[in-house]
Amino acid sequence: MHVPQWLALLIAGAVILFGFFRLYLAFAGPSDEERAQARRGLYAMPRWQHGLVGTLFLFVAGALIATAYGWNPVAQKVQPTAPAHGSSGGSNSITIEPK
Repeated sequence: MHVPQWLALLIAGAVILFGFFRLYLAFAGPSDEERAQARRGLYAMPRWQHGLVGTLFLFVAGALIATAYGWNPVAQKVQPTAPAHGSSGGSNSITIEPK
């Protein structure tokens, strides 16, 4: 299955935006007094965890962008070879030549 490049880049853009939002909450977000009043959702996490998660989101977005442009981290390092002369390409095929 092939994912279109524009879709991968769109998802990477959303991940980047959310990563920057998490970094905002880590460094310049609401004060600790305001956070203490609203101890639900994202505000329940300490600032260092927001920084860690935001950084991870940016790394994931970088990997998404790299894979959209052709980077494949699980590809084999061996170069594919051409099939032998006279072979039809399959490894289970047998070629019978007339005499």
